[in-house]
Amino acid sequence: MLLFGLLLCWPVAEAARNFPQNAQRGTITEHQYPLYKIGYATYRIAAGGRIIDQHNRIIMPASFYGQAEVMYRLDNRNELSVIWLLTPEEIALHPNPHTIVLPEKPSGR
Repeated sequence: MLLFGLLLCWPVAEAARNFPQNAQRGTITEHQYPLYKIGYATYRIAAGGRIIDQHNRIIMPASFYGQAEVMYRLDNRNELSVIWLLTPEEIALHPNPHTIVLPEKPSGR
């Protein structure tokens, strides 16, 4: 019985999220509902479009604020159907292909 109680209290790691193959990686830099700027493109969120936070909770698109690293999917009208806000682990796992990483400068010593 004690073992069963301990198992119930055991911390459960969040399962890794699987994104669809047609999901794209980007950074939301600006937004004014219903428009979101991801990279250099501005997209409208589709009717029924969802924003899913790092804990898989749905955020109402009109209440989203700030900048964020995201995965997103466009529908057949080129509107945002789903935006996933990424965790630090997901950011490392899915690097933004549009981010330029500069090499470190040599120390010169």
